[in-house]
Amino acid sequence: MGKSIQKVMTRGVKALGLSQPVIESLFRKAEELRAKSTFLTFEPKGSTVFIGNGDGKTLGTLPAALPEKIWIIFDDYGDRWVATALLPREY
Repeated sequence: MGKSIQKVMTRGVKALGLSQPVIESLFRKAEELRAKSTFLTFEPKGSTVFIGNGDGKTLGTLPAALPEKIWIIFDDYGDRWVATALLPREY
């Protein structure tokens, strides 16, 4: 069995007022892509979100609308992963 993943959102992401299904889809997609990159960008373009690795490579898309770009960063704490969703300005 793999490590558990603790999900955390910053105040900025919480203030966006995203619906629970959108939040869940972002974290679910991030978990699927974690092996490819522990730093993921979710960049909105219309009703599609482009998911990248931070170096310009697109790793996938999601059918969702976001008000602004969100990052999800994974940190390995040994016994678990922590996935933090934050706004770039909060970094």
